Amino acid sequence: MTSKIQSQPWVQLERIEAFIQLEPTIVTLALVLGAWIISKLFLRNLPEDRHRRLDGQFKNLGFHLIFGTVFYATYYGLNRFPDTTLIERTVTYLGLATILSGSTIFVKAWRILVFEYLYLSHMRVSFPVLLVNLFTLLLSIALTAWIGAEIFNVRLTPLLATSAIFSLVLGLALQDTLGNLFAGVALQFDKPYEIGDWIEIQTGTQKWVGQVYDISWRATVLIGFGEEAITVPNRIMGQAQIANFATKYRPIMRNIIFRLPFNVEVARAKQLLVKAAISVSEIRKTPPPFVMIADTTESWINFKLLYFIDNFGLQFRIADYIQSRVLEEFAKEGINLAKAQIVIAGKDDPFQP
Repeated sequence: MTSKIQSQPWVQLERIEAFIQLEPTIVTLALVLGAWIISKLFLRNLPEDRHRRLDGQFKNLGFHLIFGTVFYATYYGLNRFPDTTLIERTVTYLGLATILSGSTIFVKAWRILVFEYLYLSHMRVSFPVLLVNLFTLLLSIALTAWIGAEIFNVRLTPLLATSAIFSLVLGLALQDTLGNLFAGVALQFDKPYEIGDWIEIQTGTQKWVGQVYDISWRATVLIGFGEEAITVPNRIMGQAQIANFATKYRPIMRNIIFRLPFNVEVARAKQLLVKAAISVSEIRKTPPPFVMIADTTESWINFKLLYFIDNFGLQFRIADYIQSRVLEEFAKEGINLAKAQIVIAGKDDPFQP
């Protein structure tokens, strides 16, 4: 009885042979060939960093393709030998290795195709690899479950039912992690921002401003004005109020207030402010900058210069250029900024307590 148990193969050869057919092999090779053709015909003008990433994906795929071909050829070669226990066992495990290798090639070919699709739809901007990794994970889980059910006769329904308590405990333990993951996926479908966009995040009393650097499965990383990295969990991003300053939505309006003496010539002051703003190359000419009076007092007038820019990250540098040019124009015309006045009440002042 012991010898019969030992002679029983761990994996049934019949199940392996039912899996290794010509059609799945052709489909997998067609996916690999299609991915290569797309990269050569439509993605020749990719930036250098994307070319390196895509080349790395193809090199990794080629490595697995070589091993898969060796397993496949050896499997069919040994099938020509006379049936013996040793040959049958060897062929069985070679067939299993061939199936696993072919599944890996299938997943990696689809991963490259998803990368290429995202490259084609995001030619000018970068994108997070969260969706690619999530797609690869789900496809790998589906293939693993299918292989386990078809080859090892694993019954998934009872397995899932008996693991309900474990799943509940695991879900509670990973509540924040899963919340960040699903929030990140939702953000990628809604696309309130993309990598490279300047955004302002407002949640409660907290506010962050920065350029989107990366979107991972857990958090969104921003680069602030001081080159500091700001990491905000995706769950918070999904609940926050987000202002996007990307130029694809609209030009960005900024303003600077200049306080001038009350006796200044208003029309001339407005003309000089607009002239100084137009001389700065980073200012949009359409729509043009304009000036309006914000408020007046007995001592001064507040002139608000409004202008439009394209690069939110350069707003402080542009404001510095504008103020420097305004001071130069005012100096030529002999116009001085209004001085702050301090009134000290005397003893006979009726408002003095």
